[in-house]
Amino acid sequence: MKKSSVFLIGLAMLMVIQGQVYAASFIDYFTATPVIESLSSSCWGAAEVGPRDQSNGLEDKTMSKYCYWDGGIIKGEDGRYHMFASRWNQSAGHNGWFGSVAVHATSTNLYGPYTDQGLCWPNDQGGKGHNVVPLQLKDGRYAIVVSETRRPADIFVSNSLDGPWSKLGSMSIASNSYSSLFSASNVYIMLRPDGRYAAIGRDAVIGISDNILGPYTIQGTNIYAKTQGCPTVNMEDPVIWYSGGEYHIVVNKWDTRKAYHLTSKDGISNWKLQSGYAFDPTSNFIRYTNGTANHWNKLERPNVYMENGHVVAMTLAAIDVAKDKELGNDKHGSKVIVIPFNGAGLDKIDTEPISAFTQIEAERFSDQSGVQSESCNEGGEDIGYIENGDYTVYNNVDFGTDAAGFQARVASSTSGGNIEIRLDSLTGTLIGTCPVTATGDWQTWTDAKCSISGVTGKHNLYLKFTGGSGYLFNFNWFKFTKKDVVTVLAGDLNGDKSVDATDYVLMKKYIVGLISDFPVEDDLKAGDLNSDGEINSLDFAMLKKIILGDI
Repeated sequence: MKKSSVFLIGLAMLMVIQGQVYAASFIDYFTATPVIESLSSSCWGAAEVGPRDQSNGLEDKTMSKYCYWDGGIIKGEDGRYHMFASRWNQSAGHNGWFGSVAVHATSTNLYGPYTDQGLCWPNDQGGKGHNVVPLQLKDGRYAIVVSETRRPADIFVSNSLDGPWSKLGSMSIASNSYSSLFSASNVYIMLRPDGRYAAIGRDAVIGISDNILGPYTIQGTNIYAKTQGCPTVNMEDPVIWYSGGEYHIVVNKWDTRKAYHLTSKDGISNWKLQSGYAFDPTSNFIRYTNGTANHWNKLERPNVYMENGHVVAMTLAAIDVAKDKELGNDKHGSKVIVIPFNGAGLDKIDTEPISAFTQIEAERFSDQSGVQSESCNEGGEDIGYIENGDYTVYNNVDFGTDAAGFQARVASSTSGGNIEIRLDSLTGTLIGTCPVTATGDWQTWTDAKCSISGVTGKHNLYLKFTGGSGYLFNFNWFKFTKKDVVTVLAGDLNGDKSVDATDYVLMKKYIVGLISDFPVEDDLKAGDLNSDGEINSLDFAMLKKIILGDI
């Protein structure tokens, strides 16, 4: 095996289809947009987009001055929402973005309307700025990153969201074997939970730095090329954030106008492409609370607004016609829209209990070490490249009270190995060990089974893989099985699945003391016909009536 580079209703995050657990797509978590101002069918863009709310987001309502683009939001301590975006003179058409400036806009409502407060740094190159990304630094200050028209990327800082803003400097890249891969186009920077900064751009390489200016150490090659099933060309405008115990990227493919959602546990490697689209302007994901849907020609420059660790809204730059058709002074243009998003629902993958008795896809782990996802000839994906000591974690698995067995779908071209089944930590209670034997090929599948014991209730499930050197086996899915339920037919005292004269004789012998039990496994269930907790003459009388057909 060659190791290659590797309108949801309600709040439910997981869908169960034919007994398997699947995650909903990112686009399913967008929710209905509140109507702030009556929807207009006569405003600019309505003929193409549909009746729309001009008070949502940031726009020039008359399309007589500015086109707006980008758009990231930070909530201030005073409760106001501060949006940082770019704008240019609409008379220049869409290509006026080459002369765009960075602007600050405010609103008392997350969804708008936002009022343009003017240039962020009017005395620095006339306010020049595009690909505008705001963030808060680990020292409490605020920063704005601008790229594309200012290379590699310039960073401005302020102690207040209202400014003034001063240039801190330009980002730098540490020299290594990957540094030449960073082109500084569409730069997005986030502050990671570990206190480091992560940068990503159009070229899909990730840089890590202890400081906002850098130097950023590029961590490897294009992550899309190493992600199974992910497109690799014409990808732009990536946004990266952390929520629900993992890192997320949403990236737009400009030629098809579709966006994709990727996740990673460490924000650097082992990125996984999630199913479906992140957003798609041809779908109805932009819809108002009255059911009206909008369809912009293009949606670009995604950014996320978060509260309490979850995404609650996404901003998008929206244009009503194709870019080459937006020529200026034509009542076409662009704006920033704000769409509600159920990020808490997206992040419930680790908090919603999962039944242990449902088939769980191996690649839907909450955490892992050493494994990689790959295509599976049985459909979907499996995890492979498993070596001794690697493991996967599945959070909040509900075992109920009667878990008795474990079943795993596995394949191995070597001698296999073992799956240690542990609770709540890598060294936690061992409830079973499932041996995996050779199947002859990495995609020749069989079911490995073992008994388990000593588990009830909800636990974080750790599957630790052990064995010899090299790769051990591939792993497609698993599930737990329940204890066998013995069905007892009332009156069937000899266990032959019928109630007849033989059972009558056995009951008579029991009543007069000639025998002390019945051949059937559960005497009481079979013989206590009136359910009073004992076997006596009343049950004998009822058995006679059953045999005679009186009851």
